[in-house]
Amino acid sequence: MSKHIQYDKTFGLFYDAYRKFCRENSPDGKPNSETPEMFRQWFISNFVSSMDDATCCQLFLRDLNHELTHIYLKDENLMDFFKAAEIRDLEGIKTYIKDNGCSVVLNNDDKLENLTTGINFGICLHIPKKSQGYVFAYSLYDISNELRIFVNHGMEQYHISSNEIEDKKSIVYTDQEMNEITKLAINLLSYIYCFPDCLVDGAPHDVKTENNHYLNTSEKVVDVTEKAAAGVVIPHFRRGYFKRLSSDFYKNKKGQIVFVHETIVNGVAKTLEEK
Repeated sequence: MSKHIQYDKTFGLFYDAYRKFCRENSPDGKPNSETPEMFRQWFISNFVSSMDDATCCQLFLRDLNHELTHIYLKDENLMDFFKAAEIRDLEGIKTYIKDNGCSVVLNNDDKLENLTTGINFGICLHIPKKSQGYVFAYSLYDISNELRIFVNHGMEQYHISSNEIEDKKSIVYTDQEMNEITKLAINLLSYIYCFPDCLVDGAPHDVKTENNHYLNTSEKVVDVTEKAAAGVVIPHFRRGYFKRLSSDFYKNKKGQIVFVHETIVNGVAKTLEEK
């Protein structure tokens, strides 16, 4: 990866506010072991008015402690592929979160009073040549088995419920931007689950934090590639979707997520399943 390729930031506004807070409130003007909790109390007292505000602050503090996974897309076109693939299955995603997340206490509503338990998994997604990345926090509630995906993108923050994803008349399907972000969040995890070898350790040259990974493009989701006038390779992604194999028919692959794409053979659509 060329060192000249620029990647977007995540939590940029929070880091600016935190550095300013430390300059004004710590003895030497620098962060120390006490400033994260001081910042949390200050932020909650002055800015938190909803569950999403509290979630964003909590995620920032986890990132400050190097607990969130940072993923850098090798190819910006991969994001468009994620936004286009239809959502057909959530059970595989829930399994991935159970296997890779951590146990947390979760808010049930905006009152910030009704608490429950669940599993949480957080990702900071960085896209090349973009000014702002995405933060996704996937929370799976123990009792209800509901999946809530918190999204932060610059000044925007909101959450998406699996109840909305399963309702074809919800805003997830009636609002194009919400639909694309939902697909991005779900298909990102499905892709990593399906093609784990594409997630490799590494980060751009100016990144010094922990838990950094590049995400490569799998040959199994690309039909052909071509070169633009400037010599840049442009991949053409296959149309398809991710699916969890739940039938006993798949003896060796039952429970796994595969990528399903359609190809036309003699005028007839054939479904191929690959991992």
